[in-house]
Formats: sequence, structure tokens, C-alpha cells
Amino acid sequence: MARHPRKDISVTAEMTEPPTTARPPRRIRILRSLAGLFVLLVAAGFVTVAANPAVAAAGCRVDYSVNQWSTGFTGNVTITNLGDAINGWTLQFDYPGNQQISQSWNSTFVQSGQHVTLRDAGYNAAIATNAGVTAGFNATFSGSNPAPTAFTLNGVACTGATAPTTPATTTPTTTTPTTAPPAGDPWNPPSQYVAPLASTWKHQEDTYADLYGFKNYLFDQVMAAKGSINYCVRWESTATVTAALRDQIQTALQGQFQKWVDQLTENGAGWNGWPYKQIPVKVVGWAVRDRNQLQWSDSSVDIYVNDINEGAPQCSPPCGRFFHQDGNYSGCPGGASHHYDLSLWLTQGMGLGGAGGDWGQRIDKDYFVNALGSADIHILLHEMGHSWGLNDFYDFDPLPSEGFVMKAGSATQITAFDKWMLRDFWRHLKNRYGL
Repeated sequence: MARHPRKDISVTAEMTEPPTTARPPRRIRILRSLAGLFVLLVAAGFVTVAANPAVAAAGCRVDYSVNQWSTGFTGNVTITNLGDAINGWTLQFDYPGNQQISQSWNSTFVQSGQHVTLRDAGYNAAIATNAGVTAGFNATFSGSNPAPTAFTLNGVACTGATAPTTPATTTPTTTTPTTAPPAGDPWNPPSQYVAPLASTWKHQEDTYADLYGFKNYLFDQVMAAKGSINYCVRWESTATVTAALRDQIQTALQGQFQKWVDQLTENGAGWNGWPYKQIPVKVVGWAVRDRNQLQWSDSSVDIYVNDINEGAPQCSPPCGRFFHQDGNYSGCPGGASHHYDLSLWLTQGMGLGGAGGDWGQRIDKDYFVNALGSADIHILLHEMGHSWGLNDFYDFDPLPSEGFVMKAGSATQITAFDKWMLRDFWRHLKNRYGL
């Protein structure tokens, strides 16, 4: 793909060793004896007992959305807790049709027939009053794809209203008033990451040619498309592609892309003004050498045949954002609705390497196809990080004691440090969108 001068951010060919397993930070949960604490507070004179039993409130709202194609879809559920704070949640619903979930994120799932149970993933078990969490999943269907009509959270029907639950016999209260978190800059990474994040941003300032002036980071692409992303697949292989494989690639792209988007949400809302909790990802085109490689006859995607650039089939430049960052797709057959923001370039025989930038991601075809059922396709996640704007770490290591997905070969999934690097990038860019 031809590159405009200074328009390619971190397009770095990289050969990585098979990654070592990243060990997540250990979390220690401190359990207090509430009974003992109550006795101590009474002795100190800090507790009053209500004359009448207090009544706890329970209630919830669920927002359900899908991004679907011919045989599958990505679903998202956002749970808003309207009652008292909870720690540990189970969401249940029934599909009216033959939908079948195959994988989920931000939750664990069990499906028995049409009945689906989603449970918290541990790290998102707590939901404060009026706060929310979002979980997503990939699924298949045939025929129609009707939405569930009823949801329950911890056994309570989600009607958008609150209702009393079993009353408590006593209600301890302290004389110390609670306070809301202070307003202001939400830049509050874990303390051990503060200095490494600062040095990482300084490194980017020193090594990027136009860090602040560049206008085609993935942040820019998402904002320009109002919260969606289109892909075109460059199939640099002689292998054939079935309709089922086409749809599996769509599903995998959506799932892996959403993993990065999830890093920009906190308690069910966008972090620091980030406006999108879910971003639909759609494959709108395929580029191949021979039309017969694509074993479907429907018109669900645009097909580009034998337009060779850099030794590989490419999608039509008039339809690509990389070539038309002004949003003018007048030369694209079908117009702006058929444009693509990124290319997924799948190369036969590339091995454990890759490249990524504002034009898209390039990885080995066999590696990707064999990993379609994996929860984390770590090389693709790494290259997507470059598309967001994140740096490589071959000449610089801000965190020698810990692996993270942008340090190639050191982690197999997005880590907390990757999350805070992405958030750091967003807080430096958000003013350009008037946020």
C-alpha cells in the first residue's frame, strides 16, 4: 500500500519470539469481620440502630445491542444498577430464536438451550448505585435474530425501576459522612505505573515526528466515523475462503477490537470523556488475486480482484481512509458507506511477526486463521495498539519487571499497563475533538 509522507505511525515490521505468559498483578482482598466492627463502633458510640427495619432497594436496567452479519453477530449488554450497591452479579435472559453464544468478554457465560447466564469476571463484580458494567459476546444464528425481551440481575427483574428487597433487622450508621470522589483530572493510574507512563509519553514525544499534529490515529478514525470502524481484508494467499471463514474473521476482528475499546471504559461509562462503550466493526471488502478464491456469491462485501500493490492484492484506494483522510470518498464505488478505515493484511508465510499503523494491521494468515477461536490473538492486539498510536519498545523499556502486550513477546493479552498507556494517549488528544 502506498504511504503518504509522515502519515504512517509506527509501521514497524517485527519478528517476535513466542510470548511468555504474562503474570497478572496479584490482588489481595482484605476481609473484615463486620460483626466485630459493629461491636467496636457501638462501644465507641458511633452507631445508631434504626427503630424500624430499613429496606434495601434493588432494581436494574439492561441495554442490549447487536452488530450482525449473515450468520453471526456481536452482542453487548450494559447493566445499570438502580438499587443498592452489589458485589457479584449474574444476568440471565432467554433468546427467542436459535442464537448460540460462542465466546464472551467481561463475563463468563453458560447457555442451556435458549437460556443464557452471564456472570461477572471477578474484576468487574462490584456495581455501585447508578453505575454500570458492559459485557460482550460473539454468537451465531440462522433465520431471524430477535432480541431477548426480559432480563434478571441476581434474580431481580430489570424493569428500569427499583423495588424493596428483604428488610434488614438493624442498620448501622456512622457519624462520619461519606464524600464523593473529588472532581478534576481523572488521571489516576496505579502508583507503580506513574513514572513508567510519564517516561513512555516522553519517549513518544522524542521519537514521533509529529506526535501532536498527526490526524489519523485510530482515535481520529473512530471519531470521524461516529463510533464505528470498517475493515477491508487483503488476502495475500492462494488459499480459498469459505463464507463460514469470512464470517469467523469478521467475528474475531470485532472481538479483538473491542478488547482495546474496553480499556477506555470505567464503571460502564467512557473514561475521561471517551464517548463510545462499544464500537461496531464491519468487514466491507475483500481483495484477492482470483475471484474464485472466495467461495460465496452474495454481495455482502465489496470484492477487489488482482489489484496488486507491494506484491499483494489491495482494496480500492478511492475507498480507503488512509488515502482520503479528508473523508472525500466520491471516487469509491458505492460512496462513503462502502469506504474502509483499516486494512487487515493477511500474508501467507509471514511467521510470528507483524506490522501495524494508521493504515491497518498485517499478520501471518495461518497464525490468524488458527487463532480465530482464541480469546486473545496477541499479535493482532499488538498491531492494533500501533493503530491507536502506541509505541514499540525495542529500544526502550519503561517496565523491565513486567510484561505488556505492546512489548512484543512479553504478554499474551492486554494488561493494565497497556490500558493506562491508551488512556494517556486519549487524554492528550481529547481536546482536538472539543471534549
